[in-house]
Amino acid sequence: MEDIYEITSPNKLWRAEISARFGANVARLQYNCKDVLNPLLDEEQLKISYYIFGSPILLPANRTENGEFIFEGKKYFLPVNEQKTNCHLHGLLVKASFNLIESSSNKVVLQYENKGEIYPFSFIFTAEYELSDDGLHKKYTVFNTDNKNMPFTFALHTTFVEPSEFSVPIIAAQERNERALPTGKLIPLNNLENSFINGCNPNGKIISGYYKSCGNVAKIGDFKYTVSDNFDYWVLFNNGGTHGYLCVEPQSGSVNGLNMSDGHNVIAPNEKMVFSAKIVKK
Repeated sequence: MEDIYEITSPNKLWRAEISARFGANVARLQYNCKDVLNPLLDEEQLKISYYIFGSPILLPANRTENGEFIFEGKKYFLPVNEQKTNCHLHGLLVKASFNLIESSSNKVVLQYENKGEIYPFSFIFTAEYELSDDGLHKKYTVFNTDNKNMPFTFALHTTFVEPSEFSVPIIAAQERNERALPTGKLIPLNNLENSFINGCNPNGKIISGYYKSCGNVAKIGDFKYTVSDNFDYWVLFNNGGTHGYLCVEPQSGSVNGLNMSDGHNVIAPNEKMVFSAKIVKK
C-alpha cells in the first residue's frame, strides 16, 4: 500500500506499519514476527471493512442516531453511512489522508487538519506512534482550532488476532435497542460478560457489547493493552467468533454520546485533549 511508514523497536522484536493514507491506522503490528493485530495488507481488504484491520481511529465513535445531534442550540448533521440503523457510524477520520510530521526508525508522527470536511468543527488531529523494547506506545491529540466549543467522542477500534484468552475491566453493560443504540440504561453483566472480567476464550462465542469501564488495562493473550483514564468505556466485538479476531476498543464518551448531555467530551477553542495507549508484552 502507498504511504506506509515502517518502524521497529531498538531490540528489533517489535515492528509496525502505519498507514498515512488510511486514517493513520496501525495497519500492522508484530512481535517476534507474529501478528498482534489483524493486519491490513492491501487495499482490497478495505472493500470488506475499514474497521476490522489494525487499529482504526474513530471520531466521533460508533453510532450517532439519524446522523444528527444538537449542541449548544445548533443542529449538526453527519452522513448516514449505516443504512440498516439509519445512523452515522464511526466517523470519517478512518478514511482521511494524514501528513507526515516526523519520522525515525522507531517513531512516526502523522497529522490531519479538518476544516469542516469530515466533521462540522475545525480541529487538528495528531497521531504519534513509537516502538520501544516493551511495545507500542500511542498518543493522540485533538486540538480545537474552531472559534466555538467542539463536542466529540473518540475510540480506537483495536482489532487483535484472536487470543486464547482475554480479560477486560468492565462493570456494567449499556442496554441497546434494535438499532444498536443505547437506551440510556446500564444493566448488569450476564454470565458470559462476567467471564470477560477474569478470563474468557472468545473462540466460537458471540461477543458484541458496550461496557462501562472500571479500569484501564485489558489483557489480550500474551499482551497488555493499557489506555489513559479519559477512556471510560470498552466496546467488544468479534463478528460471531469465527473470523479469527477480537476487537477490544477503548472509547471516550458513550455510543450516541453526541446526543447525550453527559455522553461526550467538549474542547474549548484553542484547547486540546490528549489520549494515550500502549500495547506491551505481559
